[in-house]
Amino acid sequence: MIISLIILLIIFTYISSITMTEFSSIDETENRKESRIITNDIKEIIIQVHQAGNGYSIKYHLPPKINKETYILIINDTGVFVNSHYQLTYSKILPNIIKQKQYYLEPGNIYEFTNNNDTVEIIQDN
Repeated sequence: MIISLIILLIIFTYISSITMTEFSSIDETENRKESRIITNDIKEIIIQVHQAGNGYSIKYHLPPKINKETYILIINDTGVFVNSHYQLTYSKILPNIIKQKQYYLEPGNIYEFTNNNDTVEIIQDN
């Protein structure tokens, strides 16, 4: 009887451990999914603005949080990066189409992406 109880306790502990690991993995996957959507949206906007020609612009509103977590969005010569809850997502862009070497976009703000002489300039919209 005691051996059976110990075996059941070990099995229950093992199953609980696996369940907690899976729940953690699901949260991380969902977090990466939202980050990936944002990086892809921004990449597509940069490409569209660059291809549309001088003077073309698009506004984009960044969400205040990703899965209730804060995040950092950086755009540089190589791509768009989102670091959310220690998870990094990245979307590659063509080199030399961004006006500055690096942009830091703050969550919750609206940004305007403008083609200025075949380079994309990003400014915060009020």
